[in-house]
Amino acid sequence: MAKRWLLIFLAIITLPAALQAGMNMGGMVFEVKIQTKNVGTVTFDHTKHGADCGGCHPKIFIKKNNSNHTTMKAMEKGRSCGACHNGKKAFTVAENCTTCHAGDIVYRNPDAGDITFPHAAHIEMFGCEECHPDLFKPRSGANRATMAEMENGASCGACHDGSTAFNVAEDCDSCHAM
Repeated sequence: MAKRWLLIFLAIITLPAALQAGMNMGGMVFEVKIQTKNVGTVTFDHTKHGADCGGCHPKIFIKKNNSNHTTMKAMEKGRSCGACHNGKKAFTVAENCTTCHAGDIVYRNPDAGDITFPHAAHIEMFGCEECHPDLFKPRSGANRATMAEMENGASCGACHDGSTAFNVAEDCDSCHAM
């Protein structure tokens, strides 16, 4: 009897850690990383969406890697995440971009050190429309700029000009992992 209670106790204290770690338990992957073509990785968290597998699988999502790719326009018409995120059941995919797409962005730069763009810090001060889509296209690889171009007001240099925010020509280690 004591052994049984010990096992139940261990299950209770380890399950939350397993859920947070995104572990696969009993065939269910709690965190699914979805690599989008245009805006990087989106993390889908099963713990926030419930455990009614039949509600989504296989009707809306097929349980197979790389089999559920869709566009935002298709989602706005009810496909994929848009089946529930339609403004009635849950927030709409046509708005609230930061709920799914505002993770940090890492730009690889072997010469000057990788750059991590902290979305959260910028979103606290500005709205999405301040930068998207005019200054930054929400597409992977579409926003390349040299330091010289930034010093002349392109890309990050539009705000990081020394008066709105620190100057891109100074404080290199504010952005570059050196």
